[in-house]
Amino acid sequence: MNRELQNLIQNALVEYIVNRVVEKLAQRQKTALVLFTGATIGFKQSIESLNKLQQDGWKFNVVISKAAEEVLTEDLIKTSLKIENVIKEDDKPNIKELLEQNNLIIIPSLTINTASKIANCISDTLVTNIVSKAMMSGKKIIASLNACCIENEERKSIYGDNVTQAYKNRLINNLETIKSYGIDLTTSENLFYKVEKYNKKNLNTNNLGTNNQNQINQKQEEVKNPPQNKNLLSTKLNKKVISRADVYENRGYNCIFVDKGSLITDLAYEEAKKLNLKIMKE
Repeated sequence: MNRELQNLIQNALVEYIVNRVVEKLAQRQKTALVLFTGATIGFKQSIESLNKLQQDGWKFNVVISKAAEEVLTEDLIKTSLKIENVIKEDDKPNIKELLEQNNLIIIPSLTINTASKIANCISDTLVTNIVSKAMMSGKKIIASLNACCIENEERKSIYGDNVTQAYKNRLINNLETIKSYGIDLTTSENLFYKVEKYNKKNLNTNNLGTNNQNQINQKQEEVKNPPQNKNLLSTKLNKKVISRADVYENRGYNCIFVDKGSLITDLAYEEAKKLNLKIMKE
């Protein structure tokens, strides 16, 4: 088997392994603490969004408030999400552990009452206590505003539109305050897309991508400004396959050291000869 074929095979294997690792890390990250308050407006649409997230591999720990127990009922939430357990106020859960177990907080049914408490930093319920501690620990929170938006059309059709402008302004200000805390507000219909967008943007691969990007940036800087005192310089490449491009990017060095088990392509050797530098295994 010639070296170029070995190069292709090894590159394919490395790419496959990296992709599998990233997939596993992405799946591990798809865990959310879902907080239900007693809002019926937007509930159906939020359940549809949560079901889509479940189909996409998301795992939920579900917390329901006392109002949610009465208005939505525990059985309805369990049936809608096809889950066996929910966490209630009387369970007195360890909030720190819940936050550590989940990467995201989702509030699919935010009431005016709970929104007002969050805006005014009141933490006298399980849900508002979790929200407070989540913000303190830097956890991302995404909430549906259907039920807490005074201008929501479904709300107007049920309760009318007879409140004073001063009251409307206060409720609107509460939502603006919540947003200023770093909580993302969206509609129940858009909840799935908001969560997926956030997850893709913030995929945590244990700094795998960051480390690779740092190496790329370092190499780009070396290509722009190759070392001047060539006779005194060498570098080490910690790569499984050494290509022609690797040699060219390190043309400012006198010698390139590689691991004993590294595969060096024929084109890499040719480029090294042309540039008058050595490739040495150690």
